[in-house]
Amino acid sequence: MVKIVIPLKVSRNWNIDRGKTFCSVYKYDTTKRIFKFAYQPVTRELLFDIAGTRHDIMILNRGQGKFEDYVRGICFWDKKIVYLRGHENEQWLKTTKAMLRKNGIPGSYRIIWGEDAATELEEELRAL
Repeated sequence: MVKIVIPLKVSRNWNIDRGKTFCSVYKYDTTKRIFKFAYQPVTRELLFDIAGTRHDIMILNRGQGKFEDYVRGICFWDKKIVYLRGHENEQWLKTTKAMLRKNGIPGSYRIIWGEDAATELEEELRAL
């Protein structure tokens, strides 16, 4: 497992699965799982929340860095896809993919980014 840092402002609302963070459930409705997340590869800070949360607000209220310091992603559990928003640092995207695999995202799920991925998920992303 890649060691990650989850701020108290995030973890207090979740029943965290320490072996598989992405299998954690929302404390106030255990049918809800992680939907949006932001990961800072240098500090290993991981922020996450349920659907309806905006990345910019999550980072502003709970993060230690600036918006552009994070790789942002969305878990489409029903499609078995984790979508990473484009980031200029390709190595950060690869590091984030490794973190996801080691923290509960199964090998049967696709972790995708880039223009083709955005096109594939165009309808879902438009709703967000």
